[in-house]
Amino acid sequence: MRRFFRKGGFWLNFFSCFLIPVYTLWFAGSMEWFSTNFSVIAVTGVDNYRGFIYWGILLGSYFLVMLTRLALVLPRFRQRLVLHLITLGACLSLAYALAIPYLPDYFPRYATLHVLLAALASVLLMVALLLCLLWLRGTRPETYQKLLRAWLLIAIACGILFFIPRMVSSALEVFFSISSALLTRTLWITCCENPGSHPN
Repeated sequence: MRRFFRKGGFWLNFFSCFLIPVYTLWFAGSMEWFSTNFSVIAVTGVDNYRGFIYWGILLGSYFLVMLTRLALVLPRFRQRLVLHLITLGACLSLAYALAIPYLPDYFPRYATLHVLLAALASVLLMVALLLCLLWLRGTRPETYQKLLRAWLLIAIACGILFFIPRMVSSALEVFFSISSALLTRTLWITCCENPGSHPN
């Protein structure tokens, strides 16, 4: 496990730079990225739904492990507790969203719940990253300012990708999944390079 968390370790790079991007792009396929999304693709067949579950488990596990580890480098207990709770909320929201198929024609209320849970998971993840960055910036402002700008650019790009088709599209899901995974990786590496908040 220590090898995974080591700065620039093989497994960290494998998951964030290869496995998550490749699997996300593979699942999105070659369909029109602005006219469909992962939830719609998932209910087009048993294999697609299974692939959707695997994708969610992959992302959820990655962010659960990384954000839990990042919480340990925060300077205050209250900050660590808040980050743990937000991360747990994001992962639980994602898990419930995965468990509820998106079938608006047959189960409109459950379909709405699926959308709300998926959106909540994404928002909580971004909030967790933002709080982590803000708290760490308090120790070394110059170190984490660039990562805060990257967070802001990701948020703006997600907004643009949402308003182009006026829906959650595969393009948005692909961009959000890959960019947030890479930002989390970069944040962890930055923590490893920061003597004041080096992980245990």
